[in-house]
Amino acid sequence: MRNDIKFDDIKICDNLVINGHHRYISSLLAKKEIGNVPTQKTSATKIYEWMDVEFVEEEWDTQEKIDMLNKQDADFNNVPIAEIYEMTN
Repeated sequence: MRNDIKFDDIKICDNLVINGHHRYISSLLAKKEIGNVPTQKTSATKIYEWMDVEFVEEEWDTQEKIDMLNKQDADFNNVPIAEIYEMTN
């Protein structure tokens, strides 16, 4: 986000982030505004207080998934994949 890479808008409902929690936190850390679109809650929606969220540095995604997501970001932003890797290393 600090490199002005575009991301999908987050989905919100009644001040709740329904989809895009990581993007929301990243936007706060990067001090960059991210778009949002209204959506609906489902029966699976659970409400957590942000004070209860714990940050961990453990990487949960596999290298293959990270590569796939980087490719999606490159395509979405119409930039070479090498540029995405330069930004993230």
